[in-house]
Amino acid sequence: MSKATSASATGSGTASFKSNSAAEQGDRFLTLLVAQLKNQDPLNPLDNAQVTSQMAQVSTVQGIEKLNGTMGAMLNQIQIMQAGSLAGKDVMIDGNGLTVGGETPARGAYEVPQGMTNVKVEVRNTQGAVIATLAQSNTSGIQTFTWDGTTTTGKAAPGNYTFTVTGTAGGQTGNLTTFAVDRIAGVIPNASGPRLSLAGGSIISLDAIKTIL
Repeated sequence: MSKATSASATGSGTASFKSNSAAEQGDRFLTLLVAQLKNQDPLNPLDNAQVTSQMAQVSTVQGIEKLNGTMGAMLNQIQIMQAGSLAGKDVMIDGNGLTVGGETPARGAYEVPQGMTNVKVEVRNTQGAVIATLAQSNTSGIQTFTWDGTTTTGKAAPGNYTFTVTGTAGGQTGNLTTFAVDRIAGVIPNASGPRLSLAGGSIISLDAIKTIL
C-alpha cells in the first residue's frame, strides 16, 4: 500500500515538473521570437511559414493554438512599424519612369555590366520620342542619374516620362537594366502586409524595393 502511494506521488511530481518546463520553454520562445521580429530586416522579414515552423518546436505549450491564430496580425503590426521608418527615403524599384515637377530633379538608375562603353540615357515623352540624351559613366555596377527636365530644345518640361539606357560591348549596342527611383511618402496598412505609397503616386509592397538609396 505504501509503495503504491509513493509511486503515485512520484508520478504527480514528474508531471508537474514537465508542465513547468514546458511553460518556461514557451516563455523563452516568445521572448526570443519577439526580439527576432523587432530586429528583423524590413526588406527581408520573417514570413508566417517561418514563424509557424519555429512555433512547432514548442507545440506542447498551453495556448499555442491561440498564438497561431494571432501571429499573422502580430507580424503585420511589426512590419508596419518597421515600414514607417522608411518614410522620406528614396528607394530603387523595377521600372523606367521619371517624373519632373517642382524643384526636385527626377532620378533614375541602371546597371552597367563589366566592359560596357558609350553608356547613355535617353528620355522619352509619352509618344516615345527622345527629348533628352544624357551621357553617362561607363563604371560597372548600379549607377544613378538625375534629370532636371531640360530637353534637347533647352526648355524645361514638367511631366511624366520614361527612359532607356544603352551601352556598347564587343561592337554591339544593347539596352541595360533600368530601375525607377522614388521617395516613400507613407505606409498603408494591409491584411497581407503593409504597402508603401510613393511620391510619384505608385503603391508597392516591401519586397518590391531593390535597395534604399
